[in-house]
Amino acid sequence: MEFLEILQGLRDEIDADDKVREKVLPLSREAIRKCSESIKKTHKGAYEDAWKLISDARKIVDEATESIVDSSFMSASRVLDVAYQELAEAVNLLSLIEKGKYTMPSEYQIPSRPYLTGLADVIGELRRAALDFLRKDDVNRAETMLNLMEDILEGLQNFDYPNALVPDLRRKCDVGRSLVERTRGDLTRAVGQSRLVRELSDFEKRIKGD
Repeated sequence: MEFLEILQGLRDEIDADDKVREKVLPLSREAIRKCSESIKKTHKGAYEDAWKLISDARKIVDEATESIVDSSFMSASRVLDVAYQELAEAVNLLSLIEKGKYTMPSEYQIPSRPYLTGLADVIGELRRAALDFLRKDDVNRAETMLNLMEDILEGLQNFDYPNALVPDLRRKCDVGRSLVERTRGDLTRAVGQSRLVRELSDFEKRIKGD
């Protein structure tokens, strides 16, 4: 085989990989955008809209997954991991806040690594939800969010593997631990203030009664 023929064969292979890449990357970005929008809807309490966006994201990820199998190089590149991670984050946030339940990775065909890192990101979104509930003086719901944050962090800390095996999980757990501590402090202060307000109100009533 001539040298140029060898190079042409290699070029053809890479060109095919590039075509798959050019198709998959926009799909990944669109799925990530849908998941981000779903998270915003969840925080606003628009659960039906949030589920619709998650359904749309899943269809897009499925399309990208079907396309990427045409390239062994792209299949090994983990190019869809961020999209899977965002999907895991969005669907678990929604199912936890609305139903108090986790969504299994198998339900959305999410690989194990991005599912775990997506779950770690849920901790931050649950903190946001807890603060929203505190602003509404709903201490009980805020406490529920904190309990979920603690459960997720405790569960993920059992995956004590090197970064090469579960990329970025340790860092996300470190961030999650800080968020849990800050949220616990916020909730403690809110409960103390609420108790103080009740005591002052009771005292005022007693004074007026006298």
